[in-house]
Amino acid sequence: MKKKNKTLLWSIEAIPSDSEATASSEPSYVFGTMHVRDQRAFGFLEKVYAKIDACQSFATEFNLEEMNRQVTADTMDLPDGQSLHDLFSPKQYQKVDKVFQKVTGFPLDAFAHSRPFMITSLISEAVLSKDMPFSLDESLWRYAKEKEKVLLGLETYQQQIEIIKNLPIETQVKSLVSLARNFKKFRKQLLEMTESYAEADLQKLYQEARKNARGMRKILLYNRNVVMAEKIRDIMQEQSLCAAIGAGHLGGKRGVLRLLKGMGYRVKPVALD
Repeated sequence: MKKKNKTLLWSIEAIPSDSEATASSEPSYVFGTMHVRDQRAFGFLEKVYAKIDACQSFATEFNLEEMNRQVTADTMDLPDGQSLHDLFSPKQYQKVDKVFQKVTGFPLDAFAHSRPFMITSLISEAVLSKDMPFSLDESLWRYAKEKEKVLLGLETYQQQIEIIKNLPIETQVKSLVSLARNFKKFRKQLLEMTESYAEADLQKLYQEARKNARGMRKILLYNRNVVMAEKIRDIMQEQSLCAAIGAGHLGGKRGVLRLLKGMGYRVKPVALD
């Protein structure tokens, strides 16, 4: 990813001479999102709205309405009635509980059967501001629905759940313990990542995503990048598409943008200013 391309929005067009990259005659777009309600992440809405208007369909990582139908209380639970008490030493549990209560206002025991990955997500969500009524992804989805676009998911919600269930528990535990021991550093990095997003610094966001997924990159990033790139290609062969996916999935040699290039598409940055 070239550093001069400071943008989160990219146009995807078929190269006519290429045999594989067939698509709608209209360009499609891929926009890198951040799954937050922090207003600093909402600075590019109008630009993205215009691209949604220009396309026939809109997609997020998974169909948000599908999620609402399928989510259940035990979706993020540990298997076989396991508890977080079984995974952490008493000292580790106490440390995680202290951070969790400080940030969320709830005792960790209230989520004792949740996966460590879920606890990490709840802490991350609580650190950032909740200025907007909906997350960035959902705000874009609601706009596309209002405009009567074809609404799609690049993965199924069940696929996302299976990804979380397949994350090694030991790695999740190690990551959460590290967060609790170095919470100030974690908080600082999360806030810096939000600033990088506001600056449309895709390179920094990609590097941060790789670092955060250490030990789980294949499951959380690389495998999913392939699935999403192939789905984007399939949709574009039928209709123009504006896709909004986590910004960390776009960059790097194994990112969605590079994969689409490898499929024969012309991938170009779109200025956000």
